[in-house]
Amino acid sequence: MSKEVMKIEVKDAPKGKKIFAPIIIDVLMLALGISLLIWAGTITNIISMTIGVIFMLYAAYNFIAYFRIKEKRPRDVPMLITAIALLVAGIFLFTQTDFIKEIISFIVGIFIILESMLRMQDALIFRKSHPDSYKVPFILAFIGLICGVLCILGKILIPDIMFQMLGAMLVIFAFADISSILTSNRKFLP
Repeated sequence: MSKEVMKIEVKDAPKGKKIFAPIIIDVLMLALGISLLIWAGTITNIISMTIGVIFMLYAAYNFIAYFRIKEKRPRDVPMLITAIALLVAGIFLFTQTDFIKEIISFIVGIFIILESMLRMQDALIFRKSHPDSYKVPFILAFIGLICGVLCILGKILIPDIMFQMLGAMLVIFAFADISSILTSNRKFLP
């Protein structure tokens, strides 16, 4: 199987220069994976606090907009309710950073489970045409399924270790994609 490299033209780029989208995405995935391996707890805390601050800033904007209205009408009440809800959610996310870890681990777990099930299905379809070489993709998909279940059960695991596992998976996938691109598509490289 060869992986086709997508070339994206950039209007502001000099003529003839192309950006190789898969390589850029893989490099970003590699950077995120290494970051999660090294600073798992810190990154998730920063994400949670940042989302909390954004919610509080938007709540402040809604409060200011509501109190600047001279003649308040019933249709303006949702703005005040939104501001209060955003303020409470922002304070909660800023102070309870473990909550974001649980949500992210649940969402990532569901994604990994669905992706693994599709890969298992592909491996079983591949078995019909290549009966000897479907086992490795099937086993890797099954391991991914187990990892997805472990992500959902993140409360049982130590959350930082779970995010380090996610970082390791991102690094492995990025290296596999980059090596696949570099070995199978040498003619597309500059």
